[in-house]
Amino acid sequence: MSKITKLLAAASVPALLAAVPAAAQDSEQFVLGLSGSVDSNCELVPEGSGSYAVDMLDQGNQGVLTIVYSCNSPYTVSLQSLNGGMEHQESGGAVNIDYDVEASFLGLGIGATSTNSASMQAAPVVIVTDNDWTNILLNGGTRTGNLDLSFDSIAEYAVAGTYEDELTITLAADY
Repeated sequence: MSKITKLLAAASVPALLAAVPAAAQDSEQFVLGLSGSVDSNCELVPEGSGSYAVDMLDQGNQGVLTIVYSCNSPYTVSLQSLNGGMEHQESGGAVNIDYDVEASFLGLGIGATSTNSASMQAAPVVIVTDNDWTNILLNGGTRTGNLDLSFDSIAEYAVAGTYEDELTITLAADY
């Protein structure tokens, strides 16, 4: 075979390969869906129960209570009064002295709310609501409150005896 024929034959082999369609490449895939969850978690300090001696003859500020709370989801803080006021035990509740609760951020008046024990008896009164996810992510909360007795009718003046009520502070996740 001549040298030119060999060169032509060698040059035509790549051209033949280029003219042949390439075999389709095999391809497979697997899609993995990922999911997870985090339960709502709320913390209130103090937690549990306690007691406080109310001066039944003082209409002024009865003292200060600061609560600290955090929640990783939307939440509410609410107050509820068992008796709707300081219930006179010897009269079976015929004498009931209501009180006001004022609450604000660190007692500075920021976000201040005020409610009366009589309005807290039938159902809890919400004093804080937070539904802002960005705020929830970045915050912890605090409220400082004080309790003032309210002698606003003749039936509410303190008579001798013992008085009781239970004020419940509830931090509840709304998610």
